[in-house]
Amino acid sequence: MATAARLKTNEELLAELDALPDEQRGEVIDGGLYVMARPTAAHQRVQSRLGATLDFGGPGDGDEWIVLPEVSVRFPSSEEVVPDLSGWRRARIINGLAENPLRVRPDWVCEILSDSTRKKDLGPKRRLYARQGVPHLWLIDPDTRVFEAFSLVAERWTLLGSWSDDDVAVGVDPWPMLTFDLARWWL
Repeated sequence: MATAARLKTNEELLAELDALPDEQRGEVIDGGLYVMARPTAAHQRVQSRLGATLDFGGPGDGDEWIVLPEVSVRFPSSEEVVPDLSGWRRARIINGLAENPLRVRPDWVCEILSDSTRKKDLGPKRRLYARQGVPHLWLIDPDTRVFEAFSLVAERWTLLGSWSDDDVAVGVDPWPMLTFDLARWWL
């Protein structure tokens, strides 16, 4: 008689995540451990250009933000992710910045899709962000040159807008006062 393999708990998976070599990154989502490859140049270009706009553009509607690239975020469900970019209103995160991983839910996350992360980012990771109450999610695909912004409404993602190629995105929550020139993002 065959027996089913016991599923690992998130805590067991977090121990495996912590044991990964320094050159590897991983995430624990929905009872699975995902080990990720290093990002492509196209991915890094989008990440650095968008990060620079948010850092130097003075994001805000009167509140200051802290936007960080590729930091580990652990949720109360013992799931841990590494968003490509994460943002917190300063007042919510300032006392938690010394933690690693960070344990304060982001107010905004951005995932930059690639062949190796697309399925996870669009499936389990997006569902995790909704379950954890992350208010804003941006998805950027450098291969198709598409940017989509979502807002969490009643635990479901609502598409705020979709832009592509050389569009200029204006009025995108949570930074309605900033302008995003997509032509500067792409290789």
